[in-house]
Amino acid sequence: MSQKPRKLQRVSKACDFCNRRSIKCSQREDPLGRCQNCADFDVPCTFDRPAKRRGVKAGTQASGRDAQFVRASVNHGIYTAAATVSGGRASGSSTSRSSSRPSISGDPWSTFTHGWSAAENDDGDGALHNSWKAFAIACDRQIRNLVQVYFEIVYPIFPLFHMPSFIEQVNSKEHLRNQGLFASTMAVCSLVSGRVRDGALYSNRWHREELIDPPSEAFFAAARDSIPRDLVAVKGIDYMRACAILAIASIQNGQIRNMQKYSGLYHTLTSMDGLYDEKLWPKDLSPIETEERRRLFWSIYTLDIYSTIVWGGVIRYREAHSLVRYPSEVDDEFITHHGYGVPPVTPESNSLPPSNVTVVSRQPVTWLRGWNFTTDLYRILEHVVDDNRRHFSSANGTTQVWSLFNPLSMSEPAVMDQVLTMYSALPSQFRETPPTTGDMSKDLFGFQSANIQATLQLLRMVLLSAEEIGVERKCDVAGELLSVFSNVPVEYLKAISSPLLHHLGGIGYILGSVMEGNLSEASYTRVRTLLLEMADLLQRLETGLHRASGAGERLRSQVGRIDGYMRTSLPLDPTAPSNAMQVIDAKPEPAVPSAYAQDTPAVGTSPGAGLDQMSQFQLPPELLTDWPWPLYSYNTEGFLPLASE
Repeated sequence: MSQKPRKLQRVSKACDFCNRRSIKCSQREDPLGRCQNCADFDVPCTFDRPAKRRGVKAGTQASGRDAQFVRASVNHGIYTAAATVSGGRASGSSTSRSSSRPSISGDPWSTFTHGWSAAENDDGDGALHNSWKAFAIACDRQIRNLVQVYFEIVYPIFPLFHMPSFIEQVNSKEHLRNQGLFASTMAVCSLVSGRVRDGALYSNRWHREELIDPPSEAFFAAARDSIPRDLVAVKGIDYMRACAILAIASIQNGQIRNMQKYSGLYHTLTSMDGLYDEKLWPKDLSPIETEERRRLFWSIYTLDIYSTIVWGGVIRYREAHSLVRYPSEVDDEFITHHGYGVPPVTPESNSLPPSNVTVVSRQPVTWLRGWNFTTDLYRILEHVVDDNRRHFSSANGTTQVWSLFNPLSMSEPAVMDQVLTMYSALPSQFRETPPTTGDMSKDLFGFQSANIQATLQLLRMVLLSAEEIGVERKCDVAGELLSVFSNVPVEYLKAISSPLLHHLGGIGYILGSVMEGNLSEASYTRVRTLLLEMADLLQRLETGLHRASGAGERLRSQVGRIDGYMRTSLPLDPTAPSNAMQVIDAKPEPAVPSAYAQDTPAVGTSPGAGLDQMSQFQLPPELLTDWPWPLYSYNTEGFLPLASE
């Protein structure tokens, strides 16, 4: 008969490390004789504290919640315990201790004996906060890496932090002492982790698997639970910034209702704090704090316009109501708490000038020049959205008052003519999109160029959505838009990630309106080619997305069903070469992308236009029931949404 295994004896006295944290002290086979927890966290296992009498002192009550949460955090996986604290709202598997050991310099665990900084509002749930502190300490290495990645893939579009200051705050663990900073730091980690999971990394400096565990949802829950319930008592930029980043992270993870929720919280805090007017800001702000506030305001202004276009709703802050300057076009390294530095001047040309010519020196162009230009485009979009809404507002039964103010009609050619004049005046760095290099000083310009291209196309699609244009013109526009996106290096597109897919939804809307109307063999053959090109682009961008909508695959499947219908119900084979297709293929290519050309061809002048008048037909509505974007979008406020929660 086999002997029963010998029962392990409980350690009679916990080591100093486990005692201070009220966690179970378990022995293990360690060469240094350390307990399980000390070995896991790679700290000395000592018994130096003086012996005390056991038991609870008379008149006191043991605080078991903190000990329970911290014990669970260490022994059963950090963010799993945090999920238990939060009612199961965080998800994922246990984090690897080997990649999550906290720095022991300064003993970050000492934060458990102190509350958040006095300047912050604590809503009284100290046990919950301590569990998230334990989570952050155990994930210290992860957090520092995710913050670094933030400046590579998110900061170029949403520069919400001053780079040197934020990195220093995280490295010195200031977020463990400041609740607002903790919330915004956790939000950054959630957004970056989500984008990394979705394939946004383009640098070989990082390993994807080390950045996505714990997952985005765990950091999201940490940020969410760190925002006080009583918003009236909340002050400062950090909570506004946390809500803003959580809104962006919600878009990334396909949770549009969450996006609306945290955008609403951000705008509530903005109104209470007066972020929309610099005269209402504290008088003792440093240059760093001033620039961060300006960047935050205009970043979320653009996000607000974007979300209104894509999902409908109202624009919360108008440019006319906002008294906030653009961010200074100065790199972070030249902005300090004491003032602004001056970048070194560069000569106008590298060649030696003639002796009788004076060399002209100028300040180097900064990437924020392009970032501010994108904000200009969104300010134009605000007015275009207003103009479009006027066309539909007659259905609300109210008296129309627009005529009192003589609003000018915004035609696509007139607006784009002015916009392209502004665009052509930009430095060349913002009109070219070279491949990514891994050098942030160079890639920052590439990101601005890619974002400008995407925003120009969004502007054009919104302008065209209110105009009646013919089939050939719609195909011309869709082809031009696809050409622009296809010429941008895919690394930039993947780093911008999920939000960009909604830009492409505008092309789907344009092509969908063609599919609903009267078609000929020539027009269908052409739109079919464009649909397949778009499916290819969507599938390239959706590869690896955690919450992929599957729009590319659905589009390709739908084209297949329509092809089958045309072979069986109509004497047409869209996959076979036709005279109409040969006419279209013979169309000369412009010297520059026609999306940026000033001389836009008139409707009906395409070589294939005459063929559209012959043998026209209309597809049955049931063939379009699975279209990835909503049809009849002229009846809705938002016309670009993909499938979401």
